[in-house]
Amino acid sequence: MRQINFQSIFDTPTTKESNLNSIGQTPDGRVWEYFKASEAITKHMLCSQPANTGVTTVSSAASLTDSAKYVYITEASAGWTVGAYQDYWVLVYTGTGVGQSGKVKDNSADTLELYLEHAFTSVLAVADSGIYLIPSTQVEKTAITNRYTHVTGVAQVTFASADYGWFLKRGIGGVLMGEAATLDRGICPGDDTEGEGLVIDDGNDLYDAFLVGTCVAAQDTVDKACMALVKLL
Repeated sequence: MRQINFQSIFDTPTTKESNLNSIGQTPDGRVWEYFKASEAITKHMLCSQPANTGVTTVSSAASLTDSAKYVYITEASAGWTVGAYQDYWVLVYTGTGVGQSGKVKDNSADTLELYLEHAFTSVLAVADSGIYLIPSTQVEKTAITNRYTHVTGVAQVTFASADYGWFLKRGIGGVLMGEAATLDRGICPGDDTEGEGLVIDDGNDLYDAFLVGTCVAAQDTVDKACMALVKLL
């Protein structure tokens, strides 16, 4: 596992300085993952992956160097921002070529280019192929009132939209809570404010909510960060 210094976890550059989704460990043993913030995120907020983008009527073309490896996926007149889908995962979820998946190297206004090692082995068809673009490299604030949201990291510093940086996956850190924190109780997402956590109570056990971690100190003020042992790995 890559070792990162304490200063790195507080850096929020506007340009990528590490591989997205890379895992790092600080000298105190805490584990972090490197993401791009898709929106402004406040310190100590719970974060999740943004929604997938569905695209239909796509076609594919093979690599110029290997006719058996389909690395180009085209949606006519898509109007995509160049480079917007770099390092996204793509899944063919319906139609011709269904079940294939790969990783996007880059994109133009209407074409996705897959990494060669992630190339598809069969063609896609405009008539019925549909894909999902999956933003596994990005995070946003967790949604309101959904205790099942899969939390991918916890911000330990404030991010502006499009900033890059490290998000806590495992170890002691602050978690913004929408209710008073109770010692030794589990934490889940789903408050009525984005990015805030709730205590997993008797009516919402581990079968009813996504476990983020455990409160390690009681804290009686609402909408403030509690100290928690984050357990996302």
